[in-house]
Amino acid sequence: MSGLRSTARRAAPSATRTAGLLGVVAAVALSAAACSSDSEDSGQAQDAAALSAVSSESGEAAEPQQDSIDQDAAAEQDTADQDAEDPEGGSDEAATDPGPEELLTQREIAQILLTESELPFTPDSHSTLTGLDFFQDQLGATAEVYTESFGEGECSSAMDRINADLIGESPERGVVQEYQRELSDRTESLYVWMLGLQERPDSGAVWDRVIEACTDQPLQAETDSVGFGAFEAHDFRGLELEMEVFDGESVVEVLGFSASTDYGRHLLMVSAANMDAETFEEIVELQSAKLATFDHELTD
Repeated sequence: MSGLRSTARRAAPSATRTAGLLGVVAAVALSAAACSSDSEDSGQAQDAAALSAVSSESGEAAEPQQDSIDQDAAAEQDTADQDAEDPEGGSDEAATDPGPEELLTQREIAQILLTESELPFTPDSHSTLTGLDFFQDQLGATAEVYTESFGEGECSSAMDRINADLIGESPERGVVQEYQRELSDRTESLYVWMLGLQERPDSGAVWDRVIEACTDQPLQAETDSVGFGAFEAHDFRGLELEMEVFDGESVVEVLGFSASTDYGRHLLMVSAANMDAETFEEIVELQSAKLATFDHELTD
């Protein structure tokens, strides 16, 4: 599957309607939509401006207020990271199991994620979320949207569990960057986030389960359908979803992507909706290169 098929000349269906069907992508879209009306999330978005500045300036700009609560922990973290580089066999371990053993700070996570100036397009809007509310409230809970929409089945069950399987039961800290671009026939949405976990993730195993369950059996209901394909590029793995979603007036075609890579005790995810395949792969390549640069600097 490649590129967007012909789409209705309007934005994609509302986030509420599309949320369940887009799986990982849509849960992000739903959260972003809720941000605009939720005061607590709006506060997080305001903190994001400073966090974004830290990311774009590579380091020494003022940190966001929310991140300041982690400054003592960050100092301890820096010491632990330095100690972790010295034990015997450290370089060999990094070659086979990349990424730091200790958690990165929110500031370090922000330095890894793509910033607005690093994207291959100029977004019309950008917001940032920090903390765990987004991950726990929007992604962590097991939903039954696919089962309710398409009935019981291996694929429906796998898609309903994918977010909870990726997030795990005890996420530690995370940062989400959201970008949107208005085009003549659709609204592109891009979400880049990283989450620190208690243990090293194995997101590849999650994608394997979903791909095995879904790629040979597209889901079909009275008004909605979802087709599945595997996505793999630049050390990222995930799904490409071709959806036909009824938005209350007509059926709208939506192309969605979600792909991740593991980095120590962190999960790095790139997701998009209404974006063509070439642009998404370019963004994944840029994010992969930025992670590799950070890893090189961390281990030097």
